[in-house]
Amino acid sequence: MQTCGNGPLCQCFSNVANLKSLSFVQLQDYTGAWETYRRVELYNSNVSTLRGSGATGCNYYQFFSQTEQAAYRTGASLFFQYLGVSTSVQKN
Repeated sequence: MQTCGNGPLCQCFSNVANLKSLSFVQLQDYTGAWETYRRVELYNSNVSTLRGSGATGCNYYQFFSQTEQAAYRTGASLFFQYLGVSTSVQKN
């Protein structure tokens, strides 16, 4: 199992752990969700950069399953909790 050292993942989970004790399985689930979110966001960021420079054959990330998409949403929620940003969509 990977350790997170002093990176944002540890800080995120240490804040969550202060609110509620996490089991080993929950920690693994959250770690996987965090990594799924980071992987998808990095991929989409690269596609956005390529499209901005004129590439037309690049598509944004397509989820393989609903489980992967749910992990992405959980990872996004953890990321925004870490940043202290609301995840609710505001309509104008």
